[in-house]
Amino acid sequence: MVADQALADGLTQNAKQIGILTIGSQPYKAADVAKVLQARIAAQKAVIAARGTLNGAVAAARTQLASSRALIKAVKQALRLMFSNDVSTLATLGLEPEKEPAPTAATKAAAQVKAKATRAVRGTKGKKQKAAITAPEAAPAAPVAATPAAPSKQ
Repeated sequence: MVADQALADGLTQNAKQIGILTIGSQPYKAADVAKVLQARIAAQKAVIAARGTLNGAVAAARTQLASSRALIKAVKQALRLMFSNDVSTLATLGLEPEKEPAPTAATKAAAQVKAKATRAVRGTKGKKQKAAITAPEAAPAAPVAATPAAPSKQ
């Protein structure tokens, strides 16, 4: 930006000496080039001002988010508790029900040990061992004796 300003000032001061510049078969007066440079400088200044405004807005947003984080977290937690059985209401609030926490490695290891102990105590078998077991032939069922009807009194 400083270099553009110096060039524009120099072109303006020395316009009579420079006269017309031919760039790519296009003639330019020194004053016309100075106007283009002034437009570039104005655009750069606008960017600097906008960047300052943006940085201020970002800082204000971060401060607001940080100061309200605890409140919003508590509100979400209260709403999840209040509507824990009503997923549709939670969805209208933009919330999802809390997920069950994933089991830790220690919990998984303890479950494996417990499962092995249970299988040993109960004598349960795996899929292949169960498939190898065949039921003994069932003996024919004994005929059921019919009970005599009670005599009716006439």
